[in-house]
Amino acid sequence: MPLPRSLLPVFAATALALLAGCAGPGNRNAVLGELNPAPIPARNWSRIVGTYTGPIHASTQRFGYEGLSSMETRLDLSGWADAPAVVFQMDKGYSTSWTEYGERKGTYTNIPDKRYGSQGIVIASSHAPDQVLLVLRRDTTAIHKGTWLILTFLTNGNVDVDYVGRSGWRGAGELTRVPTYTADR
Repeated sequence: MPLPRSLLPVFAATALALLAGCAGPGNRNAVLGELNPAPIPARNWSRIVGTYTGPIHASTQRFGYEGLSSMETRLDLSGWADAPAVVFQMDKGYSTSWTEYGERKGTYTNIPDKRYGSQGIVIASSHAPDQVLLVLRRDTTAIHKGTWLILTFLTNGNVDVDYVGRSGWRGAGELTRVPTYTADR
């Protein structure tokens, strides 16, 4: 039985709303517009290489889709300013209008030696004077999918995180640098 013509505009509007809410290209383009295209200077980069841990909280409310998430994360950053090497681990708990409670653990990396067992890749780029953009992707062929993390490194060793995800997810967090211990000799 074909749909009545009077319902076609309603279905078309619903489909467009769902597609617009999934990718969030407007948020991502705004983020790119604010980042400096020059890489972090080598001297600044040497100060931020290390391991960071902390929580990131996000929420969404888009077209009737509501949700909250909390992630415990670990970021290992090495390499050079023009070729960052990243391992990003997250332990995420979330609740949405469609899912009462869910958990997702994942490891993302751009280091070939550490790809075994990871859930996806990281596309990392540094931006002067003190920012790093991480794009987390589960599927390497999907250009607009994935989560974006804008990391701003502070002088006290902490990192401010701006989280831009799919379906309108937006959030923030603060990561703390894990001290490196050296053996006394």
